Amino acid sequence: KMDSSKNKKKVLIVGSGPSGLVSLKEMLEAGHEAICIEKTGVIGGVFSTIAESAYDGLYLTISNVFMAYSDFPCEESNIRYSKKEEYAQYLLNYAKHFDLNKKVQFETMVESAEQGADGKWTIKTCSQKEGSRTIEKIDSLIVATGSNQTPKKTPEEIAQKFKGKLLHSSLYQNAESFKDERVLIIGTGESASDIACEIASVAKEVAVWARRPFIVAPRFGPLVHTRPDYDEFRWLTDKNLSENNPVAHFLETITTSRSMNALSAFFYGMVRQFGWKFLENAKGVSPGTKYIARYSLACTSYKGVPRDIYYKADQAAWVTKNSRFADMAAAHKLQVICAPTAEFDDSTVTFRNLILDPESAVRLESSYYNKLSGIDLKRDFDTIVLCTGYTNSFDWLHPHESYGSPGDCPRMWYKHCWPPAFIDGSLAFIGWARPHQGGIPQTAELCARFHALLLSGQRTLPSNIKQLTEAEAQSENDFYALSQNLTSLVDWPAYSVSLARMIGCEPYAPWFVFSPKTW
Repeated sequence: KMDSSKNKKKVLIVGSGPSGLVSLKEMLEAGHEAICIEKTGVIGGVFSTIAESAYDGLYLTISNVFMAYSDFPCEESNIRYSKKEEYAQYLLNYAKHFDLNKKVQFETMVESAEQGADGKWTIKTCSQKEGSRTIEKIDSLIVATGSNQTPKKTPEEIAQKFKGKLLHSSLYQNAESFKDERVLIIGTGESASDIACEIASVAKEVAVWARRPFIVAPRFGPLVHTRPDYDEFRWLTDKNLSENNPVAHFLETITTSRSMNALSAFFYGMVRQFGWKFLENAKGVSPGTKYIARYSLACTSYKGVPRDIYYKADQAAWVTKNSRFADMAAAHKLQVICAPTAEFDDSTVTFRNLILDPESAVRLESSYYNKLSGIDLKRDFDTIVLCTGYTNSFDWLHPHESYGSPGDCPRMWYKHCWPPAFIDGSLAFIGWARPHQGGIPQTAELCARFHALLLSGQRTLPSNIKQLTEAEAQSENDFYALSQNLTSLVDWPAYSVSLARMIGCEPYAPWFVFSPKTW
């Protein structure tokens, strides 16, 4: 809470998605004067009730528990993976509970943000509904638009040489328009997995192209060992299955627990490697489970990967927490083509130096470590769907020259939030800490809570913030060696604990040996 009214700041938040909403709530609760600018007519961002905000068949890859805020727990009585509509309703309920809507200016765009030498901002906004323009003078600007705003451009080679249809995943709604087509999906992220599987149900043929092997983590991890009939999509959509899963069946139980994170990185990685090796050809597991293991094993030992990556296992790269396409590939309803390069000519795509056998997901013997397989594959396609992600763009943001540009790389912001030059709290980016395991809303809540304390004078950023930021960036680049381009990635347990210490809310977990009441 604020110590005195003189510390009350005027704060403007851009975006009312999960990060923007919690920022608004934390600023208001700390006694600041805060408003939120939202370009659409509803809250929620990519999880809003607007159908086009995300594709129709979206299920979250993080459970309802880890997508909830600390002071507004998930409303369901059981842990589960929510549909996009269910999470949109959660956000609506959150906003209603804390009476946030009255502080949101809907259907309004930020045209520019100009900073003066005193650190204060002049924000020019435009109402899309009324056409009127407004100028706001504020002390602190919070950018909470999220990292999924500006789709990456189509690679020039594809745009110029491929003569079929091109579509970025941001424009994908459902599979209806792909009936009887030959479709190539570029990318192996979570949306790529969903989109590929949906299109495969109606298309003539579907292939997924990955430049390198990748790691897949099933949402219900322990079930792959015990259920030979494991099918992730069925577990998500069958109410009897989805609502009766114990906590121990959920991926976060393994990846975020204190006991697992107490292990050394080496031992943690070896547990993963042995598990994948066992599942690769195990009896009594589903065919899709074997593909999961083969993809993941190949990721840490293909051409050019340093040997120490093997010992990091799934800690060295972004993990696709969606195993649907592994199940579909095992059923031969789509193919996953893993090759470092591809050449495009009219409707034909030639994949060079295959790393995995597209039919079996078995690593080609000739593609180990520093060897190229020399095996190519030629296929024809009608459409390419680019699940290639997004880029950051802040061309409307104009800091004063004495502060300099904040850049667009989250790893150059302290804790992925505060650009070092803005140590006074005049600028913050909230929502760019993407947990390797866990949900963005929780990291955003921690950032917002500290920022509220910073503005009220109850906390300060470290004086050596620039050096600390550079050291953390280097550490993250080294740790996530296979995903250095995904610069928003953080280790959730370590990241959340570090921010909790800064805030002063680090939870205490009693050591059970000395706490008989916990037995």
